[in-house]
Amino acid sequence: MEINTNYSSVPTVTEESIFGDESQNADQLRIDFLKMLTAQLEYQDPMDPVENTEFTAQMAQFSSLGEQQKSNTLLEQLISAQNGNQLNQVVSYIGKSVVFEGDKTMAQDGVATTRFKMEDEGDVEISLYDEHNQFVTSAVGHFGKGDQSFQFSDAALADGNYKFTVAVQDGSGGSIVAKTYEAGEVTGVVNGDSGVNLEVNGHTLSFADIRRVEQLTS
Repeated sequence: MEINTNYSSVPTVTEESIFGDESQNADQLRIDFLKMLTAQLEYQDPMDPVENTEFTAQMAQFSSLGEQQKSNTLLEQLISAQNGNQLNQVVSYIGKSVVFEGDKTMAQDGVATTRFKMEDEGDVEISLYDEHNQFVTSAVGHFGKGDQSFQFSDAALADGNYKFTVAVQDGSGGSIVAKTYEAGEVTGVVNGDSGVNLEVNGHTLSFADIRRVEQLTS
């Protein structure tokens, strides 16, 4: 606490010295203020007593500051506890398959599964591209509204990662691009600054990114 020059032997304290250091505890500030108040009352001019209005207002400020500090501490504890509980819950996702927005699929033993969402029933063309973005194959079909999937099955389809697109015919000779999804196994959990995230297919995903959780098939 910064003590200024005494005037008529009465110690005074600037408001900046009381409120300037945010790292100080509100309870300690209140104690310092009461010491200052006691000294000023002791040395006040009995013919011109100090007005108590300002002291009352400052005491109210100290009380408000103390309550705010307690609220901040409780909030930090609550957030920490929630993150801990969330981390424990997310660990159970390891080894499971999750579906999220994306346009990648993996071919294995000549089979590659694509997932997409249909806003309305219609005819669809699904195209598959290799890792160099070269066209590989395509398929057409009619699908209903909602989440859909299509499986390419071709013994000549090499194992590896592919990109796919889904074009929905709009009835006027044109097409619109459907929202596509990919699936992958959760291989890790990361507790970072942005919260608890999942590691899937080289991606870091939040809970909001996950559309569906599935049990992996053998």
